[in-house]
Amino acid sequence: MDQEPGHSFNRRVRLLVEVPNQPDETALVEELLTAQGWSVREATVEERTSIAFPRTGRVVEVRLRGARRGARRAAVRRVESLASRAKVPLWVRQSVLLEYPRERRTLYRARLRPPDQGTFAARRLLRLVRQIDGSHDQRALSLAGAPDRARALNELGASRLGGRPFDPEREELTGPPDLPGDAVPPDPWLDPETPGGLWSLALTVVGVLLSMLVCLAVGGLIQALDTPWRWLGLGPVAGAASAAGALVGAAPPLRPRPLVLLGSAAGCAVLVFCGYQLLAVTEGTGGSIALRAVVMPLFVLLALAVGYGVHWALVPSWFSRHASWLVPALLAPLLLLLPWFGRLLYTVYLTIGFGIPVESVPLTTYSMMYAALKPMAVAAGFALFFVGVAGWARHLYWGRIPGESSPTFLLPLSALQYIVTALLLGVLSAGYAWGDAVGAVREGRTPPGYYGLRGTLMCVELKDPDIPVYNGPLVTDRPVVTFGASGERVWLWAPSQRGSGSDQGRAMSVRLEDVTLTRPAVAKDRDCRDGG
Repeated sequence: MDQEPGHSFNRRVRLLVEVPNQPDETALVEELLTAQGWSVREATVEERTSIAFPRTGRVVEVRLRGARRGARRAAVRRVESLASRAKVPLWVRQSVLLEYPRERRTLYRARLRPPDQGTFAARRLLRLVRQIDGSHDQRALSLAGAPDRARALNELGASRLGGRPFDPEREELTGPPDLPGDAVPPDPWLDPETPGGLWSLALTVVGVLLSMLVCLAVGGLIQALDTPWRWLGLGPVAGAASAAGALVGAAPPLRPRPLVLLGSAAGCAVLVFCGYQLLAVTEGTGGSIALRAVVMPLFVLLALAVGYGVHWALVPSWFSRHASWLVPALLAPLLLLLPWFGRLLYTVYLTIGFGIPVESVPLTTYSMMYAALKPMAVAAGFALFFVGVAGWARHLYWGRIPGESSPTFLLPLSALQYIVTALLLGVLSAGYAWGDAVGAVREGRTPPGYYGLRGTLMCVELKDPDIPVYNGPLVTDRPVVTFGASGERVWLWAPSQRGSGSDQGRAMSVRLEDVTLTRPAVAKDRDCRDGG
């Protein structure tokens, strides 16, 4: 999260610092402050009226990136910290956050007049083509103050910007209507500097968040309910899409353009699909549908907060400036790491758990990558959580670290935390999956699958009583588990009769040509002899 001095900023703090009125000291101070990317100049007579000889004043403009709250204190702290570390005689006398008030402006756009010749369909087609190819958006005028169409027409008529004058016979002016003579202009839409604008902004944020939560909830209900009536939930989704498009893509009287509505509908469709998948993923965690429906939106809000923190941590930073080559360089080893990690998890599940070699089971590279994706994604989520916290800390100027960079030892620590978390989650998930499979086999049920690897209960019948069996004798009186055969041999696993401690069962291997494998009886707890 290192940031070059003066590279990007959104806050400016002007400081009046006093230094000894000596050429060497003032030159040292100017050199130190300029090296940080801050502008330094001599204070004017009006600015240094409070500073008397033997001191003089310098005006420093500190530029930083972050929230408005705390920016002035952060700027003072950084200047004083720099002076303390360099042991220079510098004191901050005054500080002020520079924020210029927003000026009310009215935007007018010049667009081609509707065609008056040709059929109705041809005229509509021409207007559509003009809207798509940009013919309607080639000239605009921004006036200070309230709407004044006459002044806008006069200015466009007198302007020769671009060498093409405004043609009132071919073009028309679009924009807000003029206000009556005694009317007070309304607060700008979504302007946080005015009461009405702040209220509209708050309502917009709340409305968009509620629309998102409605789409997520409908997606979860479609996944949870098994009735044709569940598709009635698409009605609230259409309403949420219209509301979100009206709030985000249009000013009063809230008439969004068709493209805005189309984009809002596409976003709501994506959220419905995400809600469907999220509720399906959380199905194995237990709990009622209502509880998961409440937790899921809260999880989504937390993810949004973490996403904002990650954005503030990485933009702008060294990572964002070098992302064009850094991201491909990080993704390239991932294609080799995923199969290796997936094979490790299959080794824990098969070899350590069941005692079956991984090489004896048919596995594809895609299944290995699939097994490794979940623990690595969860570990990435944990890592991004801490990055998001660091981003919020950077945005809100938490801590007293001089400058705008994080300690360099945090990067290897984050990488180590990611590796340990991914390994721990992967191994634990493989161990839990093995325990569930053993319990299912003891109850006579087919064990649950493990990322594409699914065991099958089979009854074994010997073709010859004197066949060689690895780790025999071969279990034939009850069903055993097989994960498929690779080559000429097949590995089988049978649960032990006691099933206590580490003696859960044993693995056996025979040649395929020496045994006959058949499905056991459907009835529960029947052995292979009774099942036929």
